[in-house]
Amino acid sequence: LADMQNQGGMLKTLKLLLKENVSKTEPLFSHATFSLISQLILLSFKKSGFSDSIWLAMWLSVLSTPSLISRLSPGHLDLLSQDVLTALVSLSAHCDDVIATLSKEELLFVLLNCVQLLYQALKDGIVIKYPTIIGTLLKLLTSAGSSSDRASHWNPLLGMCDTPVSPHLNNTLKQLSVQIRMLHSQLFKKFFFQDLLETEFSNSNTRVALLGNTWKQLFSTGKCESRLLLHVSGVCSLYNTALKTFHLYRADILMSLCCFPDLLSSLWKLVYTEHSQSSRTLARNMATEHTTDPFVPLLLLFCSAFSQYFVVLSDCEIYEQEQPFSLKELATIGDFVNSMLFNIVWNHYDEMKTSRVLDRVSTCHSLIILLHERDERRRYTSNKLWTPKDASPSNIIVELKAGKGRAHKIADYIPWVLPNKKKLEFLQDVIKQDKIAQRAEDRRGFESKTVLIKIHRKRLFEDGFQQMKAVPDQILKHNVKIMFVNELGLDEVGIDQDGVLKEFLEESIRHALDPTFGLFIVTEENHWLYPSPLSKIHYEHTELFHYIGRILAKAVYEGVVIDVNFAPFFIRQLLHNKNTLFSYLDELPNLDTELYKNLMFIKTYDGDVADLGLTFSVDEDEFGKVVTEELMPGGSYTTVTSTNRISYIHQMAHYKMYTQIHKQTRAFTAGFRSIISDEWLRMFSLPELQKLVSGDSTPIDLTDLKKNIRYLGGYHGGHRVILWFWDITINEFTDEEKSSLLKFVTSCSRPPLMGFASLSPPFSIRAVDEAEESNDQTPGQALRSSFKSFLGLQQGPSSGNSRLPTASTCFNLLKLPVYRSKQTLRDKRDMPLTQGLASNSARTRISVILFSLVFAFWGPSSIDVIVCAGSFYARIVHISVSMMILWKLIK
Repeated sequence: LADMQNQGGMLKTLKLLLKENVSKTEPLFSHATFSLISQLILLSFKKSGFSDSIWLAMWLSVLSTPSLISRLSPGHLDLLSQDVLTALVSLSAHCDDVIATLSKEELLFVLLNCVQLLYQALKDGIVIKYPTIIGTLLKLLTSAGSSSDRASHWNPLLGMCDTPVSPHLNNTLKQLSVQIRMLHSQLFKKFFFQDLLETEFSNSNTRVALLGNTWKQLFSTGKCESRLLLHVSGVCSLYNTALKTFHLYRADILMSLCCFPDLLSSLWKLVYTEHSQSSRTLARNMATEHTTDPFVPLLLLFCSAFSQYFVVLSDCEIYEQEQPFSLKELATIGDFVNSMLFNIVWNHYDEMKTSRVLDRVSTCHSLIILLHERDERRRYTSNKLWTPKDASPSNIIVELKAGKGRAHKIADYIPWVLPNKKKLEFLQDVIKQDKIAQRAEDRRGFESKTVLIKIHRKRLFEDGFQQMKAVPDQILKHNVKIMFVNELGLDEVGIDQDGVLKEFLEESIRHALDPTFGLFIVTEENHWLYPSPLSKIHYEHTELFHYIGRILAKAVYEGVVIDVNFAPFFIRQLLHNKNTLFSYLDELPNLDTELYKNLMFIKTYDGDVADLGLTFSVDEDEFGKVVTEELMPGGSYTTVTSTNRISYIHQMAHYKMYTQIHKQTRAFTAGFRSIISDEWLRMFSLPELQKLVSGDSTPIDLTDLKKNIRYLGGYHGGHRVILWFWDITINEFTDEEKSSLLKFVTSCSRPPLMGFASLSPPFSIRAVDEAEESNDQTPGQALRSSFKSFLGLQQGPSSGNSRLPTASTCFNLLKLPVYRSKQTLRDKRDMPLTQGLASNSARTRISVILFSLVFAFWGPSSIDVIVCAGSFYARIVHISVSMMILWKLIK
């Protein structure tokens, strides 16, 4: 005994023997030998009366053996648990000595043996005092799990750590994992949280909200640091530290806490009871690195646990069953956490530079992201709730333009504080400044950086892809000009006056997104576009997605609105995956309603799920060949059971909506972000980003269009045809007809987000000359009229009644004939706008062919000579007649 107290001889030898025994695949000792050694040690300790010094020696030697307690026989455990209080008091008293003496790995073994010792004592009904065990476990957890930023060794329990892993840990991993699970077992949770769960809360938001007399007295005097509060705060600190130390077991620990009845609601009520009037005090304490506020650990554990739980909740559980919180309570939680985060970032930005404070903010941020995204998808709050009362969007935008750190943090963490209009104005300003800076840089250079790309109309998408993939991002962003080559191989007149680029972008994107092309497919119900899992039928399919991302971003950069609806689960990934806990199960009904119903059936199945014969794998039909994809390593051999069915459901949804299109999505996202900076995008939510690409879905405001329209060819605001036009469109057009008109002129049925003032090129109406207005023509005017007639721009004396309006979508130009009466103009509304567009497109292409023939045969200078010399008038008439005959033949 004296030798044991001096920590010499036998104990050192036993420590080496025990560790050597567990480090081998085949134990050195037989079960009888190990039992004899354990009995010898325990009887010797009992004989000595389990003194404090003997327990210290035992912690430093015997109990630093990995999973030793789990190897003891029930009789030995009973013997040991009889004096567990002395053991815990000894460990608590000498905890600093134990930490200083043992390595981090040995501290981990001591911690887990202590957990199992406590578990056995609770199982035997031994009463344990809170402060003794909580403080000891917290110290051991903090010391065992601490590691530097340069950790380079993988530990199967702790993740990356500073020191190499010994064979003792690898060979006892299974037993050590069992000990970790004891930390969040029912016995532990009941032991730690029973008093909190037995406390009754009223529904009133007053500080005197707890019904117990002791609580009422403490809250009425302002002394909130009651014994129960401090105990719960200590337990929450313990579990918060355990989440960091055993972060590989984080999901298991959190789900176990969430499933403990009423724990989440009790934690929330305890926090909100004290801070219901304002979150400013809690925000200040959250931003204090070494805070002593007992509510901070409570809020952090609540946010961590509820974030994990909220992901697996279905819409039915949240909106119909209202579990675990009512919709009103959800709105209150969102309002409280959102306001607190705003106060931390806006008022305590300088304190956020420490890692401890950043971890706290990140924990709360994960929850608020989930709550906000769910609310965007299906409302349970009002829009005003997400803008804190203390927030001033105008001041934030001013600081954002000035480059202030806290404003950028607001735009990154809680961008919904800013109205969408403010964010769009900021984005437009940023793009404008970016263009100005690029032009200034170009002026400083000696050589032009502009790249001219020639595109054949018959190979529009293919030519664009082949030529643009070699163009650097910065050049594509600012210095690309487009020239079309017609069917005859001749350059078309008019090199990229903005409209040509717009036409190229619209036609290229329309071609790429066409489901028949094989890169994108549509969902069954909403016809939303998303990458096809079978897009690899194209040789360079990932490069094609990268190219599509680039030209779509170029359209956004130039303010070109594309009439397209992407699937939310696809376009979400442009937002830099701000929320790693996002559940694709929520969006699965939009992709495959039948699969979603089947998964919900498995989730609520009352029988044995194993009887369904499912595995963690899925069979896919790839061009007539069945291919089995595993949802996880070894998934084909892992049976779906009642225990792991939740994991199976979410992994199946994740596979369908993410994994099988991951390569395509990653390439598309990389291409998009090469033009539109992620820093610009991250302030937009999912619906806002969809609107940024495809315009606003609100009704078209023709009054706004009228204010920002441009008149050409003799038209003006007081012209009789223009007055008729606005009277008919504003007062008689339905919303559908207004959308059709906008699509007819701009190729997009949705108005720009910032109104028609931001439309580029601007919406224009040009007058089309009528023959009856040209009776007294000069030779030059007659020549012009002949060419216009030849090109199909007028149809003779009756055109004022018979001709339909046409449009040039690349210039957002409506060509409106000068009609004789308002009724004639009104009658044109009854004719399909798309028919007029189609006929105009065909006529334009034929006119281009004929005009190119004239150009090619007589040369460019012939036109100038013809216009200037009246002596050639007869020849031009002859040419016109000849070409008109050719026109008839082609038609």
